[in-house]
Formats: sequence, C-alpha cells, structure tokens
Amino acid sequence: MKTEMPSSLEIAQNATLGPILDIAAAAGLEPGEIEPYGAFKGKIDLSVLERLAGKADAKLVNVTAITPTKAGEGKTTTAVSLTQGLGTIGRSPVLCLREASLGPVFGIKGGAAGGGYAQVVPMEDLNLHFTGDIHAIGAANNLLAAMLEAHVLHGNELGIDPLTISWRRCVDINDRALRDIVIGLGGKANGYVRQTGFDITAASEVMAIVAVSSRTSSRRSRGSLRSSTAARSRTSPTATTPSSRTGSP
Repeated sequence: MKTEMPSSLEIAQNATLGPILDIAAAAGLEPGEIEPYGAFKGKIDLSVLERLAGKADAKLVNVTAITPTKAGEGKTTTAVSLTQGLGTIGRSPVLCLREASLGPVFGIKGGAAGGGYAQVVPMEDLNLHFTGDIHAIGAANNLLAAMLEAHVLHGNELGIDPLTISWRRCVDINDRALRDIVIGLGGKANGYVRQTGFDITAASEVMAIVAVSSRTSSRRSRGSLRSSTAARSRTSPTATTPSSRTGSP
C-alpha cells in the first residue's frame, strides 16, 4: 500500500509544541537564565556558563562538511536526526545550530531548520527573523557604511581615500543584482560616486566578530566596528574607521 509523505511544512504545522520554559527547565536551566520570546522561543543568558563552570564538559559532536542533496538535505537534517536518535536511547543531547538566513529560506532549499520529521519547530519562526539577531547585525554593519559616506562628505577629517573604502553593505537576502553596484549617484548631496556592493548578512565581518565571541567583553577584545578595517587614509598608511567616536558593538 502506497502512503504519501507529508511535506515539511505540514509536519511542522501539525507538531505539538512544548512551552519553552518547560523545555528550559528540563535542560537544567534556572528561571532567570532564559528570556522568553513568546511561548515557544527564548534566549539563554550567558551567566549559565559561569554557573556550570565547575562541571565537566560534555562530549561534542560536530556535523560539518556534508554535500547536501539538491533539495538542501545536509548538515542540519543530519544534526537534528542525530540529536533525536541520542534522545531516543536515553541521552540528554542539546542541538546547537546557526540562526537561519533568509538566503536559503527563499532559495530552492526552502528553509534552514531541517526537513521532514528531522526539523526544528516552530519552523516558520526560526526561518523568518527568529529573535531578530541577524537584523541587528545587519544594522550595525550598515551603520558603519553610512558613517563612512557621511564622514567623507562632511569634511573628511581622517583623510579617507574614497577609492580605498573596502567596507561593504549587507542584506539578508540572496539578491545577485546587489553584489556589485555603483553608489553616490544623484549629485553631491548623495556622496561620492564609487563602486561597492552587498554581501549576505551571514557573511559580514560583524557576523564573524559575533560568531567567535562568548560574551560582550570577549567581543570587544576580539574586535568591533572601532577596530575593523574599513578604509585607508591619504595622510596615514594605517587603516581607519570613523566609528571610534561611536558606541560601536
């Protein structure tokens, strides 16, 4: 007898979700260590790392470097199914995934939360904006881009050579028309005409800084908009950025 497999969307929408606070408690988190974003999502406070510092580290399984199928089944689906399997045999696994980018969501892959019965729910929330972190990173990246243009136009105290500006804007969409563009058209009020482009937010330098940081102090010591290479000065051989005068992330 032939049976038809429900789509990933149908499976996700028919899933029974548990309250995030109950899931957090089952994982060993205390009430003050999770910040709910609605009933089924939440952020974990990094203070939990200090509370558990004296406990032995668990085993880490890193799922990477998998060539996906044309439908996009690869690392995420494998990692989710592995986590489900470990839970089935009585282990207490915790799955860690990167936040979904809208790039694959609106491509042939159709999402970044796994697929079939090996997916993370609420799937729509995870794929579409989640807790807003990627958008915050994009805003920080584009803030520096706007500051560079404004600084060069209004006095250029740092002597920035516009042709050496290497800082690109970003957007969380796969839009090939924005990869290489010309900006500053429309007259002097719109800045200097030059070539630049957009990267996808997940590949931006700000995202890289956040990815290798474990807490705010670590992020500031590893680098920030203040210490990032954005352009070069005509009067100095060193790279520079005007964000040293702002409260950069």
